[in-house]
Amino acid sequence: MKTKAIYLTTTLLLSASAVVFGDSAATSITNGIQLRYGDAGGKATLTVNQDITAGGHDSIAERTFLMEFELSGEPDVVAVSINKVKGSYTAHDMTQRLPASGLKGQSFSLTRVDDGRALQRMGSDEKLAIGLGQMVGINYPIGLALVDILPVLPEAAVTVGSTWSSVQDTRSLEGWAWAAGSLSSEHTVTAIDHNDGHTIVSVTTTAQAQVVNVEGGIDYSGDGDLKRTSNWRFDATDGKLLSVSMEQHTSGMNTLPQGTMEVKQVTKVEYLAL
Repeated sequence: MKTKAIYLTTTLLLSASAVVFGDSAATSITNGIQLRYGDAGGKATLTVNQDITAGGHDSIAERTFLMEFELSGEPDVVAVSINKVKGSYTAHDMTQRLPASGLKGQSFSLTRVDDGRALQRMGSDEKLAIGLGQMVGINYPIGLALVDILPVLPEAAVTVGSTWSSVQDTRSLEGWAWAAGSLSSEHTVTAIDHNDGHTIVSVTTTAQAQVVNVEGGIDYSGDGDLKRTSNWRFDATDGKLLSVSMEQHTSGMNTLPQGTMEVKQVTKVEYLAL
């Protein structure tokens, strides 16, 4: 992949107070457990760590992002408001605050689709055609970043060992490439536990995509490679996503001031409902 600039490339920490999907959305049936997203409610933390290397060297940049969300739910729609936000980044051994305070007070909506099997961001993508230096300011598309980690649930009921596949759009929002692709995921149920009247389903997901330039975004050439592994837990009784632990590796050829070189990024995400 190739971008014309690498404004900052990063370790990103996102702390969120919201993003919980609750209340009667899943029911047990004779041969397994049905998984569906329920209504919004509750709180959660989201931590995202990003680290970027270029040209085979050690880390060249990292970013830290802290954010609090407030959720309110209506049938099939989740409204998300950003209450607090701050961030910092380190590049070339210099640490600075990110221009992220403008995100405070912004909101976006998610809607349940495919009979509650997935959550999708509502709204246009017009803010994606922005300069790289602005991508962590008031234009940063946090709705896309959040939706991208939410798993797609199975059509049929599941038991331990059940598998299913899903395909969804994904965006590369790391800071060195604005790219899009089709993320192909394979999901496997690894455990089903019962706790205080709740049925908790544990799943491992592996996914991969080839990403290409987003029209109107930062230019680069060549296909980028994205690979992801996620372990997540879902409350089948309330339809609530309890946790996500994700690691994603992205690499490609980028055009930097020093010339064209391979850039790699590791993104780690920890989501926990409170």
